[in-house]
Amino acid sequence: MNRKNLNFLSPLDFFTKETLRQMEPDEDALDFNIKSWIKSGKIISLKKGMYLLRERWEKQTNKQGFLEYLANKIYQPSYLSGEYVMAKYGLLTEAVYGLSSVTTAKTKAWRNQLGVFSYYSIAPELYRDYEVIKFYSAPVLIASKPKAIFDFLYFRFLRNSPVNILEARELRINWEGVSKKELVKIEEYAGISKSEKTRQLIKLIKSEYYA
Repeated sequence: MNRKNLNFLSPLDFFTKETLRQMEPDEDALDFNIKSWIKSGKIISLKKGMYLLRERWEKQTNKQGFLEYLANKIYQPSYLSGEYVMAKYGLLTEAVYGLSSVTTAKTKAWRNQLGVFSYYSIAPELYRDYEVIKFYSAPVLIASKPKAIFDFLYFRFLRNSPVNILEARELRINWEGVSKKELVKIEEYAGISKSEKTRQLIKLIKSEYYA
């Protein structure tokens, strides 16, 4: 494999080590080349075994859309949700860094040169109500507004966080941007989850912001 010529990768949004192995079957030589390309800045490592041509990234005009697309691809199955989607709807009063997603696989996170990609494991029955948007012609899965809010609340209080009105206020969510109909949908998800903490939290939110 010509280490200096990566033009054959130009049409690809991303590529894997397996893609490169077709050009360089020798494992030691392949590993050497990959390390060399990363060090020289020719390629960006998204995670172990998954890469992106830096030139492809730099030429991308819709970088945020590309990040959303990559978030779906870095870990599958997954769809964007939680605080990332809430921020897109203007529901959070604080800045959000990184892209949050839910998955039926194990909870994982990757930090790379493009940002932080976090994935939270959810039960199969709660892996639902996502929409399909397009990054050019490629599908990108993203939670509906109510589902994104539920996922955020569910994971926030999944373990030992106390559920009380002070904690509800500390969420700093712009509830004016959430309709009563959408709140009912969030309640439905809480019922499916059988999460007593989430149900208690939603009752507090209703009494505080929707009375």
